[in-house]
Amino acid sequence: MAYQVLSLKWRPQTFKEVVGQEHVTHTLTNAFKKDRVAQAYLFTGPRGVGKTTTARLVSKALNCLKTPGDFCNSCSNCMEITDGRNMDVLEIDGASNRGIDEIRNLREMIQYTPMNAQYKIFIIDEVHMLTTQAFNALLRTLEEPPKHGKFILATTDIQKVPATIISRCQRFDFNRITSSNIIDHVGTILDAENVSIDDESVKALAAKADGSMRDALSILDQLIAYCGDKITFDDSTVVMGLIPHDTFFNVTKALKAKDAKSIVQLLHETRMLGISAGEMAIGFNKHIRNLLLASVPGALEIYDLNLELKERYELVSKKWDRRNLLRIAGILTDMEAKIHRAAQPYILLEMMCLKLLEMDSTVSLENLLKQLKPSSQSGGNDTSAVSQPSVPYEKDSQESVFVHKAQEETEDKKPPEELAAAPEEGVKSQKGEVGNESDPESGNSISLEEVQSVWGEITKEVSASRPSIGTILDHCMVNKVHGKVLEVVMTGQPKFNLNLLEKNKNLIEVQVEKSIEKSVILRFKIDEKGESISTDSTKNTEEQNENNAPQKDQTLLQIIERFDGEIIT
Repeated sequence: MAYQVLSLKWRPQTFKEVVGQEHVTHTLTNAFKKDRVAQAYLFTGPRGVGKTTTARLVSKALNCLKTPGDFCNSCSNCMEITDGRNMDVLEIDGASNRGIDEIRNLREMIQYTPMNAQYKIFIIDEVHMLTTQAFNALLRTLEEPPKHGKFILATTDIQKVPATIISRCQRFDFNRITSSNIIDHVGTILDAENVSIDDESVKALAAKADGSMRDALSILDQLIAYCGDKITFDDSTVVMGLIPHDTFFNVTKALKAKDAKSIVQLLHETRMLGISAGEMAIGFNKHIRNLLLASVPGALEIYDLNLELKERYELVSKKWDRRNLLRIAGILTDMEAKIHRAAQPYILLEMMCLKLLEMDSTVSLENLLKQLKPSSQSGGNDTSAVSQPSVPYEKDSQESVFVHKAQEETEDKKPPEELAAAPEEGVKSQKGEVGNESDPESGNSISLEEVQSVWGEITKEVSASRPSIGTILDHCMVNKVHGKVLEVVMTGQPKFNLNLLEKNKNLIEVQVEKSIEKSVILRFKIDEKGESISTDSTKNTEEQNENNAPQKDQTLLQIIERFDGEIIT
């Protein structure tokens, strides 16, 4: 006798043998007992869960000669339906007979009475493949067939079936079969076949089947052919193409250590084993999911993982911040949708892993504010608490000079001297505030044209470190030069922006000195409707406002300084 695959050999022959679909079989059994049989049934669900099998069992229940409604599997009709040769039960492939002509032939055939049975039954598999015209031609017959006619439709894609068809049928949704049901059923089959299997292999088989009993039995056929009478996990890994858990743990370890060389080496080894990039991405995403669940007490208990693997996940998860794992999972999920369509999927996978290496650790705003509180409670304007960001971020050396100058300027705010009266003393005073030595070229004169020619470059450089200040400087121009004192006039801007220029004066002076290579001191004025406000009055007003401000506003000032913000109301 020719060999018969396990999925056909162990096909259920009674409603009790159907695994994991009790809600369907119980309803149908009661309907037959009470003689409440519909004219059409629609079975929908994933592949390999028993839709076509149940359709044949319904045909037996309707046409059994001995016990109608509860078939015997021994009469001629039951045996013919089991063998697929009954003249009154016709199975039609919707993908091959999808046109309107085939449906017209079906409408003619259903008019004839059955030959040896009570009902003439049409089973249309993959019904969603019918054309729109074929569906429309079927509507009338489906709603009011002859008394001896019954329809059973099966589909894996219910969204493609028109609502007019669904409303004329009794719909039954078949669920994915649980891993525990697959494990139990596979164990029963292996006992009957005299084949042994370890727990790890049967769990891996159930996970690989993804809720499909037919897939599980097909994989089991491969395992028996490869391993013989004893199936081990090592052999199962080879047959099913499973990726070892150690591979994913090594990948996450390299990500944590920022080890790019190890990442590239691991991906190369995986590629040499013949594992597809899509499988690698899916497995890695599940691995990150397991790490996330391991950080939740008891969450891994609901998954089919052995005790040793659960303990390993719990140990590794303690080294990771849950927010970082969520970000990695989001990147992997986005890549899964692209990798199956990519022309070079492994390149996409490698680039994604290198991108993860560049990802900085997550820092919450709450922790950042906590670092600001100690300096605000000390009663000063010290910004040392936020001088170093929590998340490493390297800036270029030029920008670092600007930020350092601006932070030191906030430590000590002194009222300026009379700059016009004593420019030389003003230069010394201002240089002392930022900690610079005296300029050896202090005796050189400065021309107005010289400063105006480089003012655009100065504004651009300041904007690179402090965009808000650079925007204000776009509306400013050097108007006069008095020795080392440069008079800068601001036009078309509110008076509030003048205060911002005063607060960041040292930052601007550093850039001006760098551009013209001479010591300078700036004096800001505003030109609005003929008014002129000097730096002295502005500075006094600013000091008065700061003295009247409550101490708790120091935190706000530090946040504005850190994030380059400004108060607009």
